[in-house]
Amino acid sequence: MNSNMVICRNEVIIEGENVGQFESFKMQSNSRTFGDSATLVLPLYALGVVQSGEARNRVRNVFKANVIKPTALVEVFMWYDGMEKIRVFRGFIEHVGEGFPTVLYLRDFTFMLRFGSMQRGWNGNVTLQQMVNDCIPVATEAFKKEREVMGLSSDVPNLYYEPNDKVVQATTTPIPAVKFAVGRSPYEIMQYLMQYFMMWAGVTEDGGVFIGAGVDDKDRIPVTELDTRYNVVGRDIVPIDGRFVDYNVVVSGLLENGKRYTYTAGIKNSRTTDQRTQFDKKYGEPVRAWCNLQSKEGIESFAERVLQHQKGFRNKGRLTLLLYPKVNILDSIEYHDSLFPELSGTYYVLGYNLTANDSGYFQTLEVTDQIYML
Repeated sequence: MNSNMVICRNEVIIEGENVGQFESFKMQSNSRTFGDSATLVLPLYALGVVQSGEARNRVRNVFKANVIKPTALVEVFMWYDGMEKIRVFRGFIEHVGEGFPTVLYLRDFTFMLRFGSMQRGWNGNVTLQQMVNDCIPVATEAFKKEREVMGLSSDVPNLYYEPNDKVVQATTTPIPAVKFAVGRSPYEIMQYLMQYFMMWAGVTEDGGVFIGAGVDDKDRIPVTELDTRYNVVGRDIVPIDGRFVDYNVVVSGLLENGKRYTYTAGIKNSRTTDQRTQFDKKYGEPVRAWCNLQSKEGIESFAERVLQHQKGFRNKGRLTLLLYPKVNILDSIEYHDSLFPELSGTYYVLGYNLTANDSGYFQTLEVTDQIYML
């Protein structure tokens, strides 16, 4: 693959076997979605991708064994000729689209949590750590059995609870037990907890399961230097005067008794949802945050402070950059804009897309300069 300036290289490894280069690759990641997904297009025929049978002839050679099947481990590497090779994805095949070319739908390590179902729930108050630790062995064993059924090795990284990810800190306050847990997959339970408590959650590339609130310590968040003179090829950042936007700030937290308390600041005291202008709808998106304070007064005060902060000036939008430096969801970036210096500053990545095709390799970041959004 060639762009207008560099030679683009890539390789795909499936179950330890190099299957050559891809035709295209696209990965999507969002801070409010549990897990990343990707679409991989390979220049080969995906015939015989069922449970048994030899793989058919492909463009370059013949597989020793049919490794293109659901639950197979996939690693995608990308680099520019003469530069460092980067692993941009590690996860599993979720679905195979047969035909030519072959389209593989991939999921990161959250895919492992989709297997198995909880046979028991929890009584009384329980910590997130306990729930995650109870879910992990159920998912791990079920996933290994599924791989064995597919004719693949059960030797995959074991999931484990990660209390302090680089951008997420664990919440240790006991919460009311999840009533619907029995019969649900660990993935469903994790997704419910993430959305219900407005937390961040995910699984690292080595199997670390994390869930919690955003970090308060800025020094813990990885910082990447971006500059329009060197590595930023597109910019769509908009300065917003928050004084004229009707925001809807929703803040949740756990009280001392373990019950969730949610407070809404903003739109309830201004225009109703139906009366919002097009400007409000585009730039006044709901702000959902988690508060570690354990009193109603503290949570309400926090929400009002977030609202007042929104009423100031902020920058948000998109940045497009090349393959280097590699950025990840929830990272912090130090951005310098040589044309519009007022847009320079610290931003936080809330959305991430990586696109690779005949036009080249590009990362697209959805960013905001407000840390409380984490």
